[in-house]
Amino acid sequence: MDKKSNFFLRRIHSLLAIIPIGIFLLFHLSLNTTVFFGGRETYEAVINFMKNMPLVLVLELVIIFLPITVHALYGLWIVYVAKNNALNYKYGNNWAFYLQRITALITIVFLVFHVYLQRFSVHEAEAVIDSLTSILHNPAFFILYAIGLLAAVYHFANGLFTFLITWGVTIGDHSQKICRYISLGLFVVLGVWGVGILTVIAGF
Repeated sequence: MDKKSNFFLRRIHSLLAIIPIGIFLLFHLSLNTTVFFGGRETYEAVINFMKNMPLVLVLELVIIFLPITVHALYGLWIVYVAKNNALNYKYGNNWAFYLQRITALITIVFLVFHVYLQRFSVHEAEAVIDSLTSILHNPAFFILYAIGLLAAVYHFANGLFTFLITWGVTIGDHSQKICRYISLGLFVVLGVWGVGILTVIAGF
């Protein structure tokens, strides 16, 4: 692959990570936040609303499936060709680089399982919730689900940090250091938020 093509693909890959994938992640967490306020009944209503939206399959294909597929396939190529030196040079950015690749793989597996469970294995909102609740009642599966979710939000939060560098927003060391702290804070907030949602659903 020549440098020009690689430059272009890396920017498309970076852009897709934020728009629309990152925005969808935040939107998805926001919808699931209804479990904190309305309980199971409100959560069922949200799922039914999303499943019955006009042109929902087209929207899922264009806004979710295709961007995630392109991002994941090129991301796997990056993982394949990357030189991971975090174990030799223990600097924070090297570890972040390494974790970004590891969380990419975990997130792909998690997404396949989550989408199959929520979108294709069952169709009624009540069945979706029952299936998810049954899984999360098992401590081992709850931990695995939490790991998958935390991997996804870390990948997004750290990806935001690299996105700002890639697109020339944060150039100097000082701005990048501030952005690193912001991205770590975002990871903590989204992680606590997401695991909290799982905990409530497990209690239904």
